[in-house]
Amino acid sequence: MSVGRADFGAFFAAVRAGQQPFRWQERLLDHLLATGRWPDQLVAPTGAGKTSVIDVHVFAVAMMAAGHPVRVPRRLALVVDRRALVDDQHRHATTIADLLAAARDDRTVLARVAAALGGLRTGQVDPTASPLTVALLRGGAPPSRSWLDEPVGAAVLCATPDMWGSRLLLAGYGSRAQARPREAGLLAYDTVAVVDEAHLSRQLVTTARRVAELAVVADEQLGVPVLQVVETTATPHADAGVAVGVEADDLAVDAPLRQRLTTPKPVTLLPVPTWPIPRSGPAAKAGVAALADEAVRLREAHGATVGCFVNTVAVAAAVAAELRARDLKVELICGRLRPYDVDRLRPPASNLLSLGGDPTVDVLVSTQSLEVGVDLDLAAAVTELAPGGALAQRAGRVNRLGVRPATEVSVVVPAGELPDAAQSGPYQRDDLAAALTWLAGRAADPAGLAPWALRDPRPPAPALRRDLLQRLELAQAWHLARTSDDLAAAPDDLDLWLSDDLDAADHEFGIVVRRALPADTSDAVRLIEALPPRPHEVFPVSIRQSPEISRRIDDIATAAVRARRDPPPTPILVRPGESAPRPLTAGERIRPGDQLVIDDTTELFTSGVVDPAGTERVDDVLDALADPKPGDIVLRIERDTAAHRRFLDAVAATIVDQDDPESHGAVEPDPEEVAQLLRMHRDELTPRPMVIAAAALLDRPETERAGAQVIPHWQDSDDGKPELARLIVVDLRKATVDDELRQTWTPRRRKVLLSQHADAVAERAETVGDRLGLPAELVAVLRLAGLHHDDGKSDERFQKRLAADPTELLAKSKVRDARRDRKLLKESRLPTGWRHEQLSVVRAWPNLSTQDDANRELIARLVGTSHGHGRHGFPHTAGQLVGTVDTTAIDATAVNATAVDLFDEGRWDELIERTHRRWGVWGCAYLEALLRAADGQVSAEGS
Repeated sequence: MSVGRADFGAFFAAVRAGQQPFRWQERLLDHLLATGRWPDQLVAPTGAGKTSVIDVHVFAVAMMAAGHPVRVPRRLALVVDRRALVDDQHRHATTIADLLAAARDDRTVLARVAAALGGLRTGQVDPTASPLTVALLRGGAPPSRSWLDEPVGAAVLCATPDMWGSRLLLAGYGSRAQARPREAGLLAYDTVAVVDEAHLSRQLVTTARRVAELAVVADEQLGVPVLQVVETTATPHADAGVAVGVEADDLAVDAPLRQRLTTPKPVTLLPVPTWPIPRSGPAAKAGVAALADEAVRLREAHGATVGCFVNTVAVAAAVAAELRARDLKVELICGRLRPYDVDRLRPPASNLLSLGGDPTVDVLVSTQSLEVGVDLDLAAAVTELAPGGALAQRAGRVNRLGVRPATEVSVVVPAGELPDAAQSGPYQRDDLAAALTWLAGRAADPAGLAPWALRDPRPPAPALRRDLLQRLELAQAWHLARTSDDLAAAPDDLDLWLSDDLDAADHEFGIVVRRALPADTSDAVRLIEALPPRPHEVFPVSIRQSPEISRRIDDIATAAVRARRDPPPTPILVRPGESAPRPLTAGERIRPGDQLVIDDTTELFTSGVVDPAGTERVDDVLDALADPKPGDIVLRIERDTAAHRRFLDAVAATIVDQDDPESHGAVEPDPEEVAQLLRMHRDELTPRPMVIAAAALLDRPETERAGAQVIPHWQDSDDGKPELARLIVVDLRKATVDDELRQTWTPRRRKVLLSQHADAVAERAETVGDRLGLPAELVAVLRLAGLHHDDGKSDERFQKRLAADPTELLAKSKVRDARRDRKLLKESRLPTGWRHEQLSVVRAWPNLSTQDDANRELIARLVGTSHGHGRHGFPHTAGQLVGTVDTTAIDATAVNATAVDLFDEGRWDELIERTHRRWGVWGCAYLEALLRAADGQVSAEGS
C-alpha cells in the first residue's frame, strides 16, 4: 500500500471531520517534501489553522516511510507557553493517533498512512497500538516517556517552553538525571520544533538554533538531520530566513479562510476607574462588577456563550462567583486546572471547548490560558487590557469561523492615565501602555481585531526583559553534559538560556489531592509509592507560588493544633531522581517538576483552582476515570465503608493463616482470587468502573497478566490483631517505560538469560541503526555496544540480587514486589550505588581490542552510559567495582588492571571528552538514546 502526495487532501479530511486543507497548508507540505526542511518561519494569523502542522508532519513522515526520497524529521515538537493550547494540541495529535490505530480497511487513506508509519517501528508491534507516538511535556504533570523508546517511528511532542528547552539542554525539569541524555539526544536529532508565539520565546529559539549549530560542527556527523526550529508569526520579518504561510492571493481562493480572517470584530473600549483590578477591597469589587456587567450585556445582545478574559486567577475566580450570584451558568477555565477538570468541558462530556459550543453556558471565564490555538467559538467577549498580542489572540476565540452575523470585543481599560506602577497579572506597564495606544487605532477601524487587519499595524511586541540574548558556548554544553555528576554548580536554573524574562521566569510543579492520606508518614509514603501521581489528577502550579503554598499548609496545621483538632496529614513529596516519595520537610524548597501530594481535607483552593489564600477543598480524582485505558487502571479499596471492610476481610482470609497471626504480609494475594472477590462484591464497591476494569485485568492467565500487581497494606486492629487496611491493584502495563525497573525485571513473569538478552539487544540496536540510515560503521558500533552492555551483570553479587540459579546467568528475574527486591539487594552485598554497566566496560574492553581506537572508545562509552550513568564519572573505585572475581571464568589480574586504568587513573574521563569532541555532546547523547531504546524495547517484550 503506497501513500502519495495526491492523498493529502483525503488524509486531512479524514482527521479534520471533512475539512479540506487551505492552500498555505498544501504549500507547507510541498516545501517540506521538496527540501526535507521545515521553513524558518510559519506565517499564519490566528484562526488560520496552525495546529495543522501536526497533520502535515504525520503525512510527510508517512510519505517518507512509503518511499519518498526526501528525508524529513521523524519527531515534531510543538512548543507554546499556554497550558491549554499544549493540551489542545496533544488532544488533536491523540485523535489522529487513535484514528490510525483503528484504521483497518486497506482501501482508506488512514489505513495506508497507518501501514506506512507502522513499517518504521522496530519493536514488536501490538496490532491494536497506534503507529504514531504522542507525548505531553507540560509543567506540573508527570512527563510522557514512551516516545524515548521508539526513535525510528513518527512522534508528536506537545510541550511548554521550559519543559522542552530544559530537556534539550540535558537538564529536563521533572526528569531523572539518567533520562536526560536520551531526551536531549532525540530532541537534537531527527526533530523539528515549531515554537508558537515565538516573539515571547526569543531566548528559547536562540538557544535551540545554537544547539543545532553545535551539533553540525562536531568532527564526525551521524547522517541524521539535526534539529530544525520554526517560528510561528502573524507577519513575517525579513531576517528570519525562509517563510511559508498565508498569502493575500489565498483569500481569493479559500473562502472559509477569508471568512475566518476578514470578518470584522469591532472593538469597544470600556473605561473603568479601578483598573488595574487589585486582589481585594472595594476597588477589586468595582472592577469585578464592571467585568460582570459587560459580560451580562454581551450575553443578552448576542444570545450565546460569551467570553470573559482576565489577567489573574484571583480576578477570574471573583468574576465567576459574581456571575453565578446573578444566576448565570458560568464555567471557569484557567491553565491551573487539572486535566480531569478541563476534560469535563470537552466532548463527549461537553461541547463547550469546541467549535460546536454549549448553548447552556452563559459565560466562559478564563485567564490567558485560552488565548491561543483552542478551537473555541464565542459569540462575543469582554477582556481586561493586555499586551497587543494577547488581545489579538483573545479576539481570535470570538466568531472564530466568521459565520456569526455580528460580534464585538469589549476591552476594559483605565479611565484615565495608566498609573506609573501599573501591572496586571504577568503584564508590565510599558507593554500595557503600548497596547492601549495601538488599541485606540483598532477601535477606530470597523474591522477591529479581525486577524487579517492586524498585519499592519502589527500588535506591539512585548519588550525584552533582559539586556541581551545569551549564546550557548561549547564549554557550557560540556558542563551540561555531566548529567550523572554531583556538580558544585548544577544546572538547575536554565533561565539564562530559556527565558525572555530573568526576573519573572515561571516554572511549574504539581499538586495532587488524595483522600484519606495516612497520618503516619511511613504509611503515606508506601501508599504514594504504590500509587504515584497520574497525569489527569495533577494541578499545575507556578513555582513562584510555592513559598506561599508552603506557608499556607503550615498555617493550616498550626491552626488545627491550636483548635485541638487533628491537622491534615503531612504532604508527600514526589521528586524526579529520588528513589522514593518522602514527607515534605519544613522550609524545603520546591523545585520545577516536583509533585506534592496533599490530603483532600486541605483548604487550598478557590473555584477549583490552587490558591494560597483559598479556603475550599477539592475531590480526589485518581480513580474517577469512567473509561480507563491500558496502563491507567488503578483501584484502591480502603476500610472507609462497611462494604469495603467486608471485601478486605474476605481478601485477608485468603492470605492469612489463622493459626499464625504473623503470616500477614508474608504472602501476596492471589490475583485470580482477588478478581473473583471483586466480581462477587462489585455491586457494593466503588468506584464501579475501576472495580470492573481491575477484575478483568487480574482475571487472566499468568502469562497474559503482564504488569498487574496486587499490593496489600496491613495495620493492627483495635484488638491488636492484623487487619487489611487497604488493597491496591495497579496496572503496570506502562511500567516498562521506566528505565530503572527494566534493568532487573521482565513484565512476562519469567527469567531472561543474560546471553539471550545481550543477543536480542545487539540485534535490535543494529536494526535501529539500519532503519535510521546511520553509516555502516556506526551501525556496527551500536551492535557491539548492545552485545556487551550487560556484561557486568555476570558479577556473582548481581546474580544473587536476581535470585539466579548458580548454573545460569540471568539478565532479568521475574516481577517481584519492592520488599523482596530490597531484601535481595541487601543480601547481595553490592556497594551502595554500584552500577553493573561500569563493570560491563571493564569486561568488554579487552574484547574490543580489534576495533580502531575511536570506535573502541565509542563502544565503551555506549556500554558504560547504557542506563544514563557514567557521564562523566562513576562512584566506585576499581576495587569496589570488581569485588571477588571468578578466576575460572576470567583473568582476575587483567580485570583489575583494566578497572584501575579506566576508573582510578582517569582514562574513562578522557574517553568521554574525546568522544564528545569527535561526535559532539548531542551526537553522543543521540547514540546513547538509540542503544537505550533498543534495550528498552527488548526488555518491554520480555527478552
